[in-house]
Amino acid sequence: MVVNFPEFEEKIINALKDSGLIEKFSLSDINSTPDLATIIKYFNEPTKVDYDDNGLFFIDENDEKTYCPMILVSITEKGAWLSDRLPDVRFDIDQSGNVRKADEAEAMFICIIIAKVLKDSIFRSELDEVARGYDFEAMKPFDAVSLNFRELLKDWQSMQSEIINILVSAAKFKISSVKKDTEKFLKDGINESEVIELRDLESKIRSINFNYSQGILSPMSVKMMTKIERLQSIDKRDDEISKVINASRVGVLYKAMKLSSEYISPVKKKKISLWIQKEIDSYLSKQEYKDLNQERGQLIAKFVRRAYRFEKNSIRRLAVERYIENPAEFKLPSKL
Repeated sequence: MVVNFPEFEEKIINALKDSGLIEKFSLSDINSTPDLATIIKYFNEPTKVDYDDNGLFFIDENDEKTYCPMILVSITEKGAWLSDRLPDVRFDIDQSGNVRKADEAEAMFICIIIAKVLKDSIFRSELDEVARGYDFEAMKPFDAVSLNFRELLKDWQSMQSEIINILVSAAKFKISSVKKDTEKFLKDGINESEVIELRDLESKIRSINFNYSQGILSPMSVKMMTKIERLQSIDKRDDEISKVINASRVGVLYKAMKLSSEYISPVKKKKISLWIQKEIDSYLSKQEYKDLNQERGQLIAKFVRRAYRFEKNSIRRLAVERYIENPAEFKLPSKL
């Protein structure tokens, strides 16, 4: 019997939503931790986006080719045009607010899209080579000499291909739509002036990260450093970011929106873990899902991690609501 895993997944998530364990439940955080299996699934699914000598196109509902707008249209406009036809982002892009990890997750999705649409064995093999030597929990290669996804993407972009540039733009539009769903959930109720200041603060933080990633913490520079030098450079970057956040009028609000799973109490973590285990076992006892019993441990671990992300977003939302209620008296919660 072939197990309908998407149906199984949907049942677990809906049951978690109805359980009352997560006070502020948002489906915008449904995506899971990326892994090698995630990449394989993307390539096992059909796509209607393709290309030929006339450029990029997609197959419409009448099975006819619709080509990307003419060359005079900007890359950005072409990307916007194509983004709705791309596969959805099905893994955690936010990476709990860790900027380096989030940059890697974004690059991973863009590389998947490029290799999937181009359908060339060279691109696929290069993507697979990075993935096979990659620690998806840490979002970095297992060793210091292997490429990460950002470096792979940079290499592909260096070919100055019109098609690749359009696919990169389209994938970024897709990622932005995912982020907007989460931002809408968290920013609901925040006044417009603070939203503008948050965007300005995020822009400054991205600029600091970019400058370090292209300079002292670039892949080539890092390879020449000792471990102590690398840690000192990271501390220096983090200190610059902290100063920018603390100097901002919305710095505390920004921190509230970036609370990590470290702020989930051990009691809540235990309750979530036991609930997931019980719920999965109840489904695995059914005939239609019995073939999943051999993956029981992996399933429990996977859905526990996902439930923690739902709870993390709930904690963020609750903190933002307290901030909105009384900004002057608001204090960040403590790590538990």
